[in-house]
Amino acid sequence: MMVLGMGLAGALCVVAAVWGFSLARAGERVAASAVPAKQKSAKKNDAFILNVIADVVGRPFTGLTMELLAPWRAGIRKRIDAAGRPGGMTVESYARTTAGYVVMFATLALLMIAIGQPIFGVLCLLGALQNEGVLRGRMNARQDTIQRTLPDFLDVLAVTVSAGLSFRVALGRVAGSMPGPLADEFMVALRQMELGTSRREAFEDLRERNNSEALSSFVTALLQAEELGAPLQTALMDISADMRRESSQWAKRKAQRTTPQITAVSTALTLPAVMLLVLGGMFFGSGANLGGFFGN
Repeated sequence: MMVLGMGLAGALCVVAAVWGFSLARAGERVAASAVPAKQKSAKKNDAFILNVIADVVGRPFTGLTMELLAPWRAGIRKRIDAAGRPGGMTVESYARTTAGYVVMFATLALLMIAIGQPIFGVLCLLGALQNEGVLRGRMNARQDTIQRTLPDFLDVLAVTVSAGLSFRVALGRVAGSMPGPLADEFMVALRQMELGTSRREAFEDLRERNNSEALSSFVTALLQAEELGAPLQTALMDISADMRRESSQWAKRKAQRTTPQITAVSTALTLPAVMLLVLGGMFFGSGANLGGFFGN
């Protein structure tokens, strides 16, 4: 029974780890900004009850956490921007929530160690990384959405520019008619240009805020076409065709990377059960007396 209990505990740990990994990677697979009427409910969904508790618990440790995170503050800010600032997240709120998770899960780990469960105590410490894991999951999901929607966005933009509108007006109209993470990023660039920032600086900031390969290639090609004096309509059509090919190759690479992940998850879920069956069969087939393990 002890062996069976340990096997079941191991299987539960594996299932919990896979479930937590799926929650971290889920993020926003369907962009909430695609439904403008439900933006308020999307913000409510960001206020997960555990985040609220961690925010309150970590409030007294915000200053200390900000000092400890000072060397990585620029990278944290970039990840928050790439994730679309979910729930109005800032570096300070990130530090506050992270501190709350560290306090909560460290306390739980100490309790587990105190009752004689050091392994589960160490596993509890992994919960302190939940805030960073969720942020990276949302960042990856948002960048994937940008990568996937850029070709269609550029097609519509090229048609709008060919209709006679200026690039800035056309970009604002297309961004307003095709809501989503990509439209949000272009609207930020438009606001920067309205405040006096040059087009080059605004689009370079756009490239820095995101780690999408397609978006980076688009900004580079657009700035080069502007520098060389190429017709904007022709440049947009050429860039759109290139982005379409790159998007197809990106989808193929993503599908190839997904196959090993599916295999790893399937193996992790089935291996404990298979090991229990094999060990159980060997034990009962050997005719050993279970009472000998307990001194009976």
